Amino acid sequence: MRALGFVILTKQKFTVTGMSCSACSAAVTRAVEALPGVADVSVSLLTGSMAVTYDEGAVPAEEICRAVDRAGYSTSVGAPRVSDGDDTEWKKKKTRLIISAVLCVVLMYFTMGHMIGLPVPPFADPHGAGYAPAVFAAIQFVLATPILIINRHYFTDGFKAVFRGAANMNTLIATGAGASYIYAIYMTVRIFIDAASGGETHGLTGHLYYESAAMIPVLISLGKTLEGRENRKTAGAIRALLSMTPETAEIERDGSVMTVSADLIEKGDTVVLRAGGRVPCDGVIVSGSGAADESIVTGESVPVEKTEGDTLVAGSLFVSGFCRMEAQKTGDETTVAQIASLVEEAASTKAPVQKLADKISGIFVPIVVAIAALTFAVWMFTGHPFHDALGYGICVLVISCPCALGLATPTAVMCGVGRGAKLGILIKSADAIESLGKADVVLTDKTGTLTEGEMEVTDVVSAGERTEEEILGIAASLESSSEHPIGKAIRRGADLRGIRIPKTEGFFAEPGGGIRGKVDGVEYKLGNPGFSGGAGELSEKVDALSAAGRTPVVLSDENGVLGVIAVRDRIKKTSRAAVAAFRALGCGVVMLTGDNKITAEAVGAEIGIDGDHVISSVKPEEKDRVVASVMSGERTGDGKRHVTLMIGDGVNDSPSLARADVGIAVGAGTDVAIESADVVLTKNSLKDGARAILLGRAVMRCVRQNLVWAFFYNVLLIPVAAGVLAPLGVTLTPMISAAAMSVSSLTVVTNALRLTRWDPEKAERKILNNYEN
Repeated sequence: MRALGFVILTKQKFTVTGMSCSACSAAVTRAVEALPGVADVSVSLLTGSMAVTYDEGAVPAEEICRAVDRAGYSTSVGAPRVSDGDDTEWKKKKTRLIISAVLCVVLMYFTMGHMIGLPVPPFADPHGAGYAPAVFAAIQFVLATPILIINRHYFTDGFKAVFRGAANMNTLIATGAGASYIYAIYMTVRIFIDAASGGETHGLTGHLYYESAAMIPVLISLGKTLEGRENRKTAGAIRALLSMTPETAEIERDGSVMTVSADLIEKGDTVVLRAGGRVPCDGVIVSGSGAADESIVTGESVPVEKTEGDTLVAGSLFVSGFCRMEAQKTGDETTVAQIASLVEEAASTKAPVQKLADKISGIFVPIVVAIAALTFAVWMFTGHPFHDALGYGICVLVISCPCALGLATPTAVMCGVGRGAKLGILIKSADAIESLGKADVVLTDKTGTLTEGEMEVTDVVSAGERTEEEILGIAASLESSSEHPIGKAIRRGADLRGIRIPKTEGFFAEPGGGIRGKVDGVEYKLGNPGFSGGAGELSEKVDALSAAGRTPVVLSDENGVLGVIAVRDRIKKTSRAAVAAFRALGCGVVMLTGDNKITAEAVGAEIGIDGDHVISSVKPEEKDRVVASVMSGERTGDGKRHVTLMIGDGVNDSPSLARADVGIAVGAGTDVAIESADVVLTKNSLKDGARAILLGRAVMRCVRQNLVWAFFYNVLLIPVAAGVLAPLGVTLTPMISAAAMSVSSLTVVTNALRLTRWDPEKAERKILNNYEN
């Protein structure tokens, strides 16, 4: 929920069935947007889902369902379940297609077999004497009629949509096939009348459109079947993630081990894990040890050693060992379920580039119907035969394809997000993908992002009055309640040296500065030189430590400086390569850190970021202002609006992650990271940030290709179908038009499926080679 003024808005997902094209999704959107209290509606044709943000006090969920029902579609509260589909319904569709196809083949034999020299029974010879032409027409009627009955849903859905004022793709199919069928019946009656009166019928048999009437729904159904199969492949990443969780698990209760359904595991249960089994839920090892393949989350197939106190995620393969694990997250709360939810949520969002396609889809069908009617009228008024004019009008109706427009973006987004999930790059929305593709400045936090986030004490320097052990002990006491990496390093350093840590009183922390408190009745300060009152006689030592890339903190009391403790955070092995990759992508790289200028620039130099792009002494609350100034071009000095990526740990960087065009959290998918960032990198590697940009560009390139194809397909082929090129001898038949329509949708889906095979390493090599050359 979120508050808007005094109104509490709720975001709810719905399952919508019966949509066949983007005109359908547009009709659903209009129906729900018209309700009072609805703030936002997003309908996904691909996933059959709808996300609605609304005021429950003004419009209940049941009223939203009724609005969709009135628009002619079925809906229910809740997101659609990701599965391979309803086997029963799938078998019915396949059976209908097979029967229709068999009848269609027989029909085509009678209608066109004689054209290619195949033998035709004399009693059904279209050029024969007597009633042979009439029998020829009657056989076509008998074969075509059951095909249309089997595929009657095109007619029922299409014409219902007309009465609701929301014509869709089925309307075009029904109108084209229906007009062909009715005209064919008219010609059949004429043939029978002429045959009975002894008139000439040979010229009439060439104008029977039964094959067109039958082939249109059969070819469309074939295309829809292939398209549906390919669409299910786009959801393969979600199914693959969820299928990794075992159906059963061993749990220990009251001293005995029992096998139960994984759905029955409760928080706090003790789960028994053996070598070769999969982890049924998220949890912590309480006894035992082993190795786990966590590639389902991290993308790394090398098993990780796990021991008491370590976490395990659902779906991981427990490669070796034996352990007992305390269940912490089960069912929809597990990491893998959250990832699957993110992928599905992203697939249901719409990129800004899709908005134009949606607007066109909303008026597409009425425009096509108008063009078809105009085509028919022009051919009739220019003196051409009725059957020619009708044929051109039907071609226009059948060849137009609103499906391709509706599928252009969501299929590419689904495939791209699914591929990213397999690589450990979790993208939460289509907006994020589009911004990733446009990014030109990358801002990155230092600690835990460019570095390991595990600091260690490297130097302890005394000003003379206290020993190094005393300085480290006092500092550890002050840091006893701190969760800051520097504080943890100091405590760990004192523990390793066996130093006694006294109790601290009156603890106070100043973010970005330091801490103070009383130890054994004396007040001390520990922090950067500015907070601690300067480094005094140790200033040169502080500068030297900073120049070496270490972070010095100064300990002082009311009399002055007592000593300096230096800590260092190891640079991640992938950081330098990541910075090089960002530069090769044409992105500027800026490092943000709370370290002093000398230390920050030393770290920057080590990973390839020059001093002009290192912003030091930045407090956490100041980072979002820095991001804003870079976005506006104020800090870069060019006044240009930059598309920014902010990469951080997702905890203390939350404001800056939210401020940037795309916030990227580097970490193992923590709850805070998932909430605050647009993208989560589960491998904890900055290099995946560059891969996220590459993936974003690949997805948007695919989206543009799909949209260009969908637009130009209709722009170019509708005039051809209308007979514009007829003077040059280039014309289409309704059958060819129906086949072209099916191929158009299939092309969009197939093009998107290429993203499931996207190779990040190949893409990296290409941009690095281009950069170096």
